[in-house]
Amino acid sequence: MQRDIKEVIGVLMRVIGGGEATREEVEELTFDADGDLRTATNEAFLKLMEFAYDRDERSKDAARDTAMRRELQAVLDELVRTADRQPPRP
Repeated sequence: MQRDIKEVIGVLMRVIGGGEATREEVEELTFDADGDLRTATNEAFLKLMEFAYDRDERSKDAARDTAMRRELQAVLDELVRTADRQPPRP
C-alpha cells in the first residue's frame, strides 16, 4: 500500500478513535491511486472533509458525531478491503 494512502488511513483511524481532524489537515492529504482504490480513497477523503467541516455542528450533537464516526469506520473498512485486493506496485 502506498505511503499517501496510509496517511489517509491514519487520519481515519485517529478520528474513529475519538480524535479530530482539522480542515487544513484533511485538505493537505494527497493520494495517488487507480481504479477501485482511487474510488475508495476519494470516498474516504470526502467523508473526512465533511467530518472536518461539520465540527461545530457535531460538537452540539453527540448523535450526529457518533453517526459520522460510524460512517468513517465503514469507509475505512472498504478502503482497507480494496487496498488488500490491489496487486503490489513494482
